[in-house]
Amino acid sequence: MIDIHPQKKALKMWINMSLGELEDPKGITRDVSKTGHWGNGHYELQISSDEDLEYILSLIKQSVKKNKK
Repeated sequence: MIDIHPQKKALKMWINMSLGELEDPKGITRDVSKTGHWGNGHYELQISSDEDLEYILSLIKQSVKKNKK
């Protein structure tokens, strides 16, 4: 679903979906499909405030729905 790495001033998250599967019209995620990273999935985002929290939850829900067993 997601992997979370707490940092001093933010949370870094990786959404466990392949490139092209996530609908992110705001473009707040970063493509990490060709770079080394700690989490699973091809999308990374960093949360440093609660400004887009509802939107971020909608991205997480997409991954939960897709990866549900």
